[in-house]
Amino acid sequence: MRTLARGAVLIVLVLFSLSSYAALSQKYDDWAKGPAKWLMTRDELRIWKTITTDEQAQAFIDLFWARRDPTPGTYLNEYKREFDYRVKYAEQNFGHQGTPGALTDRGHAVIVLGFPTVSDKSGKKDGAAARAASGSTGSFGSGSLLGEKEIWTWEKEDARKYDMPRIEAVFIQDPVNGVVQRDTQKNEIMTAFANAVEKAVVDRKMTVAPDWATQPPMVLAAEPAKKPSARGAAPAAPAAPHRQGAPGAHSLLLIKNAATLPDPQGGSDPLDGLKDVDLFATTDDLGYVFEYCGESETVKVTISISGQAGGRKISMSAPTEEVPVETIKVVPGCGIIRASIPLGDMKVLAGTYTFSVKLEDGPQSYNLSQDFKVE
Repeated sequence: MRTLARGAVLIVLVLFSLSSYAALSQKYDDWAKGPAKWLMTRDELRIWKTITTDEQAQAFIDLFWARRDPTPGTYLNEYKREFDYRVKYAEQNFGHQGTPGALTDRGHAVIVLGFPTVSDKSGKKDGAAARAASGSTGSFGSGSLLGEKEIWTWEKEDARKYDMPRIEAVFIQDPVNGVVQRDTQKNEIMTAFANAVEKAVVDRKMTVAPDWATQPPMVLAAEPAKKPSARGAAPAAPAAPHRQGAPGAHSLLLIKNAATLPDPQGGSDPLDGLKDVDLFATTDDLGYVFEYCGESETVKVTISISGQAGGRKISMSAPTEEVPVETIKVVPGCGIIRASIPLGDMKVLAGTYTFSVKLEDGPQSYNLSQDFKVE
């Protein structure tokens, strides 16, 4: 009887555990098994295991992203936006044999550390040579051939931000099934992973996601063939969001000189932290920059300026030009379009103006505009 009682207690405990696990819907169960798992700290992993309802799971997720928001108080979480870009890139480039790209070894590396400073891909080598070059003892590809080997290196600022002078990872492709896996003999990347996960948490004392973290982001993107609405006022706190990473043209910004922007192929987003300049002198170079997300390497751009100066209406336009899209390294699938106009050469008078730009991308067109003054 005592044995049966113990068995009954065990069955009850197992059923209770299963019912608690089953209480989470598939949506939330999948979230913890998806690419977000690469970012969880040990404490967060422990807490997640105690969650039994969808309400608790949503509260955890809201807090998870809010703690990592580099601009608390705004509706746009740049860290979450960058995470989504990296996941999308991994899904499009690294998937194999039913494994989503974001859950592969290379996807793990891109999502946590960002894109490497240098990526070197070698051709096929014989097994001994490839193992010698990588330092591997050869956990797969044990025949005479190994597949391609990729060496990813994070250097300078790309490595220093994780408290490491240099990070290297070696990925080797199995020539039989095409699966690409990280060479586990090269484990310095594991230290980088741990450092990156810890450093991503901005506010460790936050225990409940604030309102600004649970509201939908402000949408400032232009709709195709429509004039965008005026910029919304920023919520209370640091700089207001100025970008939206959906396909198309977004976020026209007027600056003093577009040539002074950071290199889009550098390790940071050239538009981060930029704000509109509302006031120009007649001797200034009026620079403009906006984001384009799409597949085209060149697009057609038409700019025009209209306004009031000296008691009369002003209207100027430039011929349509085919311009290149400068790819942003840290924002896959997106680039910037920029140029500067010497106001003195155009003999622009003091007054109030609207700068407008039309982008044509095949059958799609986008219109962006921004007001400015000249004194």
